Amino acid sequence: MGLFDAILGRKKVIATWNQVDDFVADHAAFVVNRSMYEYSRARSGVLAEKLFREKSFREAMDHGRWKAFPLGVANIVELVDGRLRSAAQGREPVLLEALVASGQRVLRRHPSPPGVSAEWWANAAQDMEKRVRLAAMAAPKAAQDIPKSTFDEMFALVPIHPDLMKLDHEVVLNHVRGMMVNIASTLAEAIDPRALVEALPPSQA
Repeated sequence: MGLFDAILGRKKVIATWNQVDDFVADHAAFVVNRSMYEYSRARSGVLAEKLFREKSFREAMDHGRWKAFPLGVANIVELVDGRLRSAAQGREPVLLEALVASGQRVLRRHPSPPGVSAEWWANAAQDMEKRVRLAAMAAPKAAQDIPKSTFDEMFALVPIHPDLMKLDHEVVLNHVRGMMVNIASTLAEAIDPRALVEALPPSQA
């Protein structure tokens, strides 16, 4: 069975924790890029091409996207948690550790992002873990509600003057919420909760 079988639902394509890592990495980057890069291009209008040719703006954008990436990772890990928790009933603490480890592995793929210090990146990884653990203490959120807690931080990293963005906050937030709903649908079609739970290490007595 190949790609078309997977798309039609006959083969689950997220059945190992390495595949979870890939899903988290790809979709966290997607959310960050769409909510920052595409917004900046749309907001700049006819000046976009000129703006994006400026080295200082490109550097500021890259810097902002890297700083937003751990927030995106936390959001996607929380989304995965919502799909797996019922399948892991009775083993939720083990699942939580696996989810935290997945987020940490994703961030370790980029040990020295451009313009971000190693100390800042380490602190961001700790913050990501705190967010995932806090989310695990409550009932899983609907996909569209997950980004609410991180959006303000992410939006503030867009390298456009805040006065030009203040009327766009709700529009962009709703766009991000819509993206999360679409990602949740993709996840639901692709994930194999039973295989992932079976791959968890034994519970500690």
